[in-house]
Amino acid sequence: MLRKIAYGSEPSQHGELHLPSGEGPFPTVVMIHGGWWAAMWDDTAVQPLISDLVGEGCAVWSVEYRRMGEPGAGWPGTFADVARAVDLLAELDAPLDLSRVAVVGHSAGGHLATWTAHRSALPAGVVGADPVVPLVGVVSLAGVLDLVAADRAGLGTELADLDGEPPRGAPGPSGPEYWPVVAAGVGRGMTRFLLGASAAEDPGRYAVASPVEMADGGVPVLAVHGLADEVIPAAFSREYARRHPRAEFVESPGADHFHVIEPDGHAWTVARKWLVDKLS
Repeated sequence: MLRKIAYGSEPSQHGELHLPSGEGPFPTVVMIHGGWWAAMWDDTAVQPLISDLVGEGCAVWSVEYRRMGEPGAGWPGTFADVARAVDLLAELDAPLDLSRVAVVGHSAGGHLATWTAHRSALPAGVVGADPVVPLVGVVSLAGVLDLVAADRAGLGTELADLDGEPPRGAPGPSGPEYWPVVAAGVGRGMTRFLLGASAAEDPGRYAVASPVEMADGGVPVLAVHGLADEVIPAAFSREYARRHPRAEFVESPGADHFHVIEPDGHAWTVARKWLVDKLS
């Protein structure tokens, strides 16, 4: 069963609720897709994971959010959307077990998923503070967990080339019409485009947006990263786990950026087992 539900008035402020067969209440997974926080990509790449989780008896809330290229995206809009989408679970008329909620994200979605694990530690008044729905765990698959390092490296500048080759295994863009807007703004990297400042210019913003820098939010996190990832360095996930005692880092040998979302692959097999344990 699939329901499309809006959580705001903008086109990307919606999600799709996938329910397994049965009466519930079901353990629930919030799925946050990646794609450089850019409007060219939707949740196509993670659809196999959604199907796998529904087959495991989980409800899956796959959320869209305002992404770069769309009005209102970036800081704080993108973060506000993700927070609102997760909190909306408490209001849905659906057979969901709100004592068993986890969040999963890939790539830029891995960053946003992990950010949700730290929301309870955010200072009052900061976007995302005071979460409504408690989380039992978060899984980051090849997440951009260190925005300071990503900014310094200028990651994502390849999106400025409209004729460039996509990374191996990347899905085609679902919204190619947004590419020129993103290309025009990404000259100093996607992280700076997303946050509107460099880490040196606004360290305070990075302190509440970059999971590596954030205070402990009390939520266990599994950070899985392929050692052959040429898009986002595995060192980002490794450093995140080093700094956060509730986090676990798992290497996926030989896996690139998109191998980690193959439903029969090593990375997802590890992640699924961890999720099932947290949601049981």
